Amino acid sequence: MLGVAGEVDREAEAGAGVQELKVEPGSFVEVDLVIRVKDTNELVDTTLEEEARKAGVTTGVFKPRLAIVGRGYLLKPIEDELINMRVSEQKTVELPPERAFGERDPSKVRIIPLRRFKDVEQPLSVGMRVIVDGKEGYIRSIESGRVQVDFNHRLAGKTLVSQFWVRKILVEDKDKILGVIGSLIPEATAENTQVDLRKPEVIIKLAKETYTASGIQLLKQTISREIFQHIDGVSRVIFVEEYLKEEK
Repeated sequence: MLGVAGEVDREAEAGAGVQELKVEPGSFVEVDLVIRVKDTNELVDTTLEEEARKAGVTTGVFKPRLAIVGRGYLLKPIEDELINMRVSEQKTVELPPERAFGERDPSKVRIIPLRRFKDVEQPLSVGMRVIVDGKEGYIRSIESGRVQVDFNHRLAGKTLVSQFWVRKILVEDKDKILGVIGSLIPEATAENTQVDLRKPEVIIKLAKETYTASGIQLLKQTISREIFQHIDGVSRVIFVEEYLKEEK
């Protein structure tokens, strides 16, 4: 009986330790969030599938999002508010334009001749995002051979309301590496991704379905850079791809 009680005590202490953890600058935190436009309640972003479905979003991967606090994984005001939060705590924060995507700048709205878009493959439509002179904007109107393009961020001038929950604070280096991988490759999970950490080396084996993901080589470079910067003692990252002969 004493042995069983001892195990229970240790488990309780471990659970208490997790609860005592607080988010600090540089912490690896998994966060669920819902961000809406205050005036219209329009859904801007969410990690929660139920909220996405309510808004008519039927595609995407929904899971807690990684934030390395202070690294800009989330909007800075949200990352700032995460500091000192504990696992399972929730906050609601209002973000006026100056703390979100800035005020609208009328000078960033331009009238462009329709003929400038002759090389665009699909028909132009209001709301469509286009690249003009290396800048991205969205079409506000099309009339009389002219296209009005707004180069402001689509959320410029809007006040946002963000709800967010701290789901997990990652402590172990392997968990942090898996978190970085999952944040950049949504299809990668702890179940289908292998991480073998033997400092100064880490070997990563991604799931086969990620081998041909768009921009995968650039993503691997970014993952490596984040590991070098945030995981002490790692100086080499190896990605392994495995192909098996199919039985006939």
